[in-house]
Amino acid sequence: MSFFLSSLFVFMVFWRPQEWLVPQLFGIPLLQGLVYVIILALLLEYNTGQLRFPSECPQAYLIVGLFFAVAMSHVAHFYFAGLMNALPVAFRICFFSLILFLVLDRPSRLRTMAGIFVFMASFMAIHALLQQHRGYGFGGQGPILQRRPGMDELAVRSLFYGIFGDPNDLGQLLCTAIPFSFCLTRRKGVFSLVIGAAFSYLLVLGVIATVSRGAYVALATVWAVMFVLVLPARWFPYLMVGLMVAGLAAIPLGTGYLEGSAYDRVDFWGQANWAFRQYPLFGVGFGMFADYIAGGRAAHNAFVLCYTELGLFGYWFWFALLVTGIMGCVRARDELENAEDEDARWLYRFSGLSLAAMLGFCSSSYFLSRAFVFPMFFLFAMLGAVPVIARNYLPEDKSLLKPQLDVYVLSTAGSLLSIVYVYISILVINRIWHF
Repeated sequence: MSFFLSSLFVFMVFWRPQEWLVPQLFGIPLLQGLVYVIILALLLEYNTGQLRFPSECPQAYLIVGLFFAVAMSHVAHFYFAGLMNALPVAFRICFFSLILFLVLDRPSRLRTMAGIFVFMASFMAIHALLQQHRGYGFGGQGPILQRRPGMDELAVRSLFYGIFGDPNDLGQLLCTAIPFSFCLTRRKGVFSLVIGAAFSYLLVLGVIATVSRGAYVALATVWAVMFVLVLPARWFPYLMVGLMVAGLAAIPLGTGYLEGSAYDRVDFWGQANWAFRQYPLFGVGFGMFADYIAGGRAAHNAFVLCYTELGLFGYWFWFALLVTGIMGCVRARDELENAEDEDARWLYRFSGLSLAAMLGFCSSSYFLSRAFVFPMFFLFAMLGAVPVIARNYLPEDKSLLKPQLDVYVLSTAGSLLSIVYVYISILVINRIWHF
């Protein structure tokens, strides 16, 4: 029951009927009420032994730590009103991601979650294409007109509702769902490939309809990682490192061709770094980014947004969720490569495709303020569940979880290096822009 209700929650986050289909529901806290019901179902399943808390997994503690870090970002400034405003938002995101992590305990449930991503993204893609061809989509929503670089006329940009009410956010989700379209069936074969190709074609058309540069970055990342996945497995670690290095190098170097509006984002990052230097430990406060940026503008960079608002303390928890999820999938894919069990073979495919989805989301997040949104935390939960489930298909003495390495070493080094990288990239972009 708890998994069914959790799936319904994810479905509602994507579908958002209260904003276009049944406007009478707008303002009614449907998701909050659903969480309370899920809690009751979880307690019942835990008491009857149907649910086990994976105490050996770092994700559960990292999610709780991230919520505590949100609180500390305001407690450190003695800002009570900010704390009261931040806690409900952070609690909803963190607590549900913890719930989702707990209930994703078998391959069939991961497959269901992948299906929700693909089917709802396809629904949004159809909505985007309707906006392009007939001028309005579901609920009568029309596209927006914006001037884009390299285009003489105003671009027609499709969008959806709610947290996807921006073409960039819609395009990002559509790209993220593409890898999951190739793991909808339990068995790998021609039928699975045809289904994946059909959904991918629709989703790519939807991405094009958003005219989003950030989504194009995600699309390139997704296809690059998926290409690596079809090559011999022994090449995978080296090719992934090469892709990451090339991608990191391309971001600052490629911005020499950006127009003024894009360069403004770099200016915002510089202002954010100034604010971060003033409050490096606990940040400026969750939800307070705009107060430190001229004109109250958005960050347009999830990493900058996170470490500026939460400081090193909170950013470490957020970044560790990313690192532990990725490393768990990498190890699961390596161990399950020669598995004979059909579910284990599917999990092998999913572990690689989920890496493509997460890396695509993160690459576009470098240009979008998407650090604290449900899709990101859905991915945290899905990737975190992979090594827990994979343990059922491995020898008892084989563990895919290495908290000391992933959390204390890789996450600490990675979080610090990522901040240094952003700072250096700003200097490089400024040098190129003013050359």
